Amino acid sequence: LFDVIRLSFQIVYSCNLKATCGCSSNPVSMNRIVGGEDASEATWGWAVSLAINTGLLCTGSILSSSWIITAAHCVEDHSASEFTVYAGSTFLCSGTQNRSVSLIVAHSNYDPITYSNDVALLQLSSPLMMDDSNVSPICLPSVHSSVLASSEFPTSGTTVIAIGWGRLSEYGQVAKYLQQVTLTTVDYRSYTCNSLISDQKVQLCAGVPGGGKDTCQGDSGGPLMMFTTSKQWVLIGVTSFGKGCARPSYAGVYTRVAAFEKWIEANTNGSYGSVLFSHAASAKSSIDYLLFFILFILHASLNS
Repeated sequence: LFDVIRLSFQIVYSCNLKATCGCSSNPVSMNRIVGGEDASEATWGWAVSLAINTGLLCTGSILSSSWIITAAHCVEDHSASEFTVYAGSTFLCSGTQNRSVSLIVAHSNYDPITYSNDVALLQLSSPLMMDDSNVSPICLPSVHSSVLASSEFPTSGTTVIAIGWGRLSEYGQVAKYLQQVTLTTVDYRSYTCNSLISDQKVQLCAGVPGGGKDTCQGDSGGPLMMFTTSKQWVLIGVTSFGKGCARPSYAGVYTRVAAFEKWIEANTNGSYGSVLFSHAASAKSSIDYLLFFILFILHASLNS
């Protein structure tokens, strides 16, 4: 799954440039040591920053030329005319393309107390130009209902990436440049997760043991992604909430995107790309992560 493993402790993800979704112009390079890092230009072409007249900032993802997916709590009590969407840049509230919003579709069962069903769609006032090398759509997962019913997609221990323009620490400044961080999905029965979520079928957790890596305020609505065997990035989560940021006793909570595929399809008329998953496929990324970890330890031992 990992095309390149560098001895400088970086992983390079080279995607399928022929894919219609989940692939940007440039490969993604991830540092596995730091808590988070600046993303390079044209690596996350679906990332958009959302500015609201009141000063509230959120992150979103491009599903198609006309649709953005984000968190429902980002649009709560706001009208479409208050939003500006910035696409095609890693710099906050800047883009090769900017759009206003014509329609907000927040999930009707969104609960502002538990944050369940924390998902919303934004229809742009005019379509994005998708021939822009800095702009590309993310893929959605298409998962069998039996897998969703067991709350096993993605399986716990899966390596995932979160991105956004949120705070660099719990009480820190908002990031000027798009940040990226490697996390691992957490079993919903784990103590770092089960005290936070109210419904594991529509919510999932991600973090790292001991804390230190997480999403934070301003990352809300942004993507939690998995790299597939088809060499595409798939949106598995929408950043929802957490207990502080990167605290050791709490994982971050994300909206489980696979549970909302039919809702997204109905509201966008199927205007998105998807990748089909079976139960076995959903576990593959965990296996690859374990293999990488073993190789990493062996390399460190041989060179110590």
